[in-house]
Amino acid sequence: MEVVWEEPYESFSRFINKNGYKSLLIICDKNTFDVCAVKVKETVEKSNKKCKIVCFEADVIADEFALGKVLFEIEQADIFVGVGSGTISDITRYTAYKFKVPFVLFPTAPSMDGFASSVAALTINGLKTTVLASSPEAIFVDMKVIENSPEILKKAGFGDLMGKITALLDWQLSYIIFDETIDLEVLQIVKDTYLKTLKSVGKNQFYKNLLEGLITSGIMMARVNSSRPASGSEHHLSHFWEYYKIKTYHGIKVGLATLYVLRFYEHFLNLDKFRILERKEYRVDIESWKDIIKRGFKPTFESIIKQNIGRVSKLNDKEFRSNVINRLVEKKEVIDELIKETIGVYHELIDVYKKLEIPMNYWEIGIDENLFKISFLCAPNIRERFTILHLYEFLGLTDEVVCNF
Repeated sequence: MEVVWEEPYESFSRFINKNGYKSLLIICDKNTFDVCAVKVKETVEKSNKKCKIVCFEADVIADEFALGKVLFEIEQADIFVGVGSGTISDITRYTAYKFKVPFVLFPTAPSMDGFASSVAALTINGLKTTVLASSPEAIFVDMKVIENSPEILKKAGFGDLMGKITALLDWQLSYIIFDETIDLEVLQIVKDTYLKTLKSVGKNQFYKNLLEGLITSGIMMARVNSSRPASGSEHHLSHFWEYYKIKTYHGIKVGLATLYVLRFYEHFLNLDKFRILERKEYRVDIESWKDIIKRGFKPTFESIIKQNIGRVSKLNDKEFRSNVINRLVEKKEVIDELIKETIGVYHELIDVYKKLEIPMNYWEIGIDENLFKISFLCAPNIRERFTILHLYEFLGLTDEVVCNF
């Protein structure tokens, strides 16, 4: 996959001519049409290629209805061209995947990390889910469009990139406790890119570093064929809040969730081994858990219970509990060192959030106290992927952390 930073439209023209594409489908929304897609359309027409545009409303959601619109309007196309950021990117990559055609992207804002990803975030039956999709053949960047994009989208992209802080910790935690496969080179590349961006805030290269970091994150996901390098407990919280249609951008929610998840890691840092050993006797109250799921996932609680009942029941298995607790105690110093190394950026992160005016409290984005508190109990049921929130569900200490927020 190629990322083109210079002369994007001229390079795109050469790209479609070189590959012999004769018919193109451009997917955009009304905002991205005005700032970028119109230039893409002109480029295609100058190359004497056929072109059809599917243009959504600016507030489109990547759901069954949006996918259906592409299906309804599509004609013959050799390649899809997505012009936009999160939602448009996901609609384009998934429909291209289903129609078995290649696609390219023209990002219009550094707002999320999915540009180079091989998965798409879709809202199906009201619940955000990640599905297999395709990676783009190329990404063409018009830096003037990126720099002039709305400030809220830049904040969202920054929040999404900072979410890698906890996503990588979750990945390492699962590697240490459950021997989950990990790619240490990928982990280091993602860590380097979020640190590079964090330290460039306020400098000339910030927006380029931000977009480059987001693209790199997607490339690393494609490399390991998983969203693990970029998504963990912070994304599970964000997806739960999206289930409740909290009206702000995904990256804003991820950035906020990251701060709270770091507090869980700080709590674990202060847990002594004797306290951990005591948790061997803890048992999850299955009926209470079901009640929480019923309250947290009102329209779809039955399917959530069905998906998770086996996982949660296993938490009460004596042999499983004993093995995990013993591993935690054995590896406590190793985990502590990873946490210390990572949360050293916490105060710098807080300073940057203040500088960029990114929300740092749940009520700032319209989450009420009851929804906030239940979030940490419900989020582990969004996806089975192990995170610090799953660990605290296992230990039965989630409420102890949340009550101190």
